[in-house]
Amino acid sequence: MPSSNLVLRGLVLTDWLEYTSDWGYWINPDTFFTPRIKKAIRVGAIVFEKNREFVEDLGREIIITTYGIAKSHGIEEMDKRDASKVLAKQMFEYMQSKNAYPPKTSVKKVFANGNVDLAYEPSEYDKFTVRFTPALVGGNVEDFLDALGDSQEVSRDDTPWMVEPAKSSRSTCKTCNQKIDKDSLRLGEPIWFEDHVTYHWHHLKCQTRQLRWMDLDNLEGFSVLSDAQKNELQKLKSG
Repeated sequence: MPSSNLVLRGLVLTDWLEYTSDWGYWINPDTFFTPRIKKAIRVGAIVFEKNREFVEDLGREIIITTYGIAKSHGIEEMDKRDASKVLAKQMFEYMQSKNAYPPKTSVKKVFANGNVDLAYEPSEYDKFTVRFTPALVGGNVEDFLDALGDSQEVSRDDTPWMVEPAKSSRSTCKTCNQKIDKDSLRLGEPIWFEDHVTYHWHHLKCQTRQLRWMDLDNLEGFSVLSDAQKNELQKLKSG
């Protein structure tokens, strides 16, 4: 989609975009994990969202995936090819800092002109072809890739917890099995399903021990909370 045709959704706070999606994921450039979109997305991150559409000619539903990038003013939609170009730059920066391939990444094809296509497959159903060029790496692509270590599969135990105001009163605390009131802060425990992250929710009071060892700044969604909500968390953390 041309850059003049933007779909603007959400409100930015600091370097995070406040945004929700019924069925969407964003690619964390620090880990190349794909958390479920819940409350906020890092500005600059690639986003992909899914919708079901009924196709009369086929007589069945199909899943349509759309792509975009989180900007300071909202989500700018783009096609998959342009999303892959952004991923190439982010992947190169990751490789430089980690000296290793990102998770779920492998060499797909080597071209005579020096380009190399990498396959990034965050899940069984989502695949990206990421092209590395001599201009991107500043030299021979194969030499650059050969010098890297194996893929660093970041431990899933390192996936950050999430904090957000409950969107409804339908969620149940996994610690005490009681309802979580709408708009009250809840802690999300990351749970992996089909290579994507979802969350088990808890009352804050039920996870005070967890809070005490957490760095609140590393909590997913913390940066978009109000000052009052941040103070509530800090008070619980301090005991």
